[in-house]
Amino acid sequence: MSTTSEATSLGKAFHVLEVMATSSDTLTLLEIVQELGFHKPTVHRILSELVELGYVNRVEKGIYQITPKLRRLALGGLYERLIEIADPCLRALHDETSETVNLGVLRGTNIRYLRVLESTHPLRRIVEPNSNDPFYSTSLGRAITLQLSDDEWDALIERTRLIARTRETVIDTTQLRKIHRRAQQDGYSVEQDQNDVGVTCIGAPIYEEQEIIAAISLSVPTARADAKALQRFIKAVVRTARQISKQIQHRA
Repeated sequence: MSTTSEATSLGKAFHVLEVMATSSDTLTLLEIVQELGFHKPTVHRILSELVELGYVNRVEKGIYQITPKLRRLALGGLYERLIEIADPCLRALHDETSETVNLGVLRGTNIRYLRVLESTHPLRRIVEPNSNDPFYSTSLGRAITLQLSDDEWDALIERTRLIARTRETVIDTTQLRKIHRRAQQDGYSVEQDQNDVGVTCIGAPIYEEQEIIAAISLSVPTARADAKALQRFIKAVVRTARQISKQIQHRA
């Protein structure tokens, strides 16, 4: 096998590991294929190898679950550490805005929410921790991926199922590329009514050294996100993401 083929296979194996390691329940072969966008035989082969290595259990035909061995290896307290460091800043942002605050990471082609502080307002978007949303329709996802080069972003899009969640959801790759480049220029991302009708979100990346490892976002009913309020929210989210990044660097 050539070096290029080995790298490609290794990269795909790590993507499967990421999806499996962050799941709290069993996953079917089809669910993993749909999330990653890889060919079914490729994912099946990788899973078979992981079963042999003791990182994954085959619960029954076509259904898989990670083993404690993989959970210890993959997590290693990483998410707990991130939540612990970010939590005071997230709470301060929540107190300042009274809106829903989210902390998320990229897993496969989806955003996984690690921490959610719900708005105190009756009208709000409710998200459960450990739930998923597509990266392309969320400010979290756009913020986390803003560091990707054009080739890396194209590869991510190629394995993503682009589905319109609302009438406003952008699924045209040319338009999505423009959104990606705008996020790169601004250093943050804003989406309105594209993931959920009536919800505007502002996302900003969290860095460890020079690498983006997560993002935070503010979810606000669009009715409360007029031009003046939106600018205030953007400043607050960007400031909070920078504070968390500084705390991570300090702890390191």
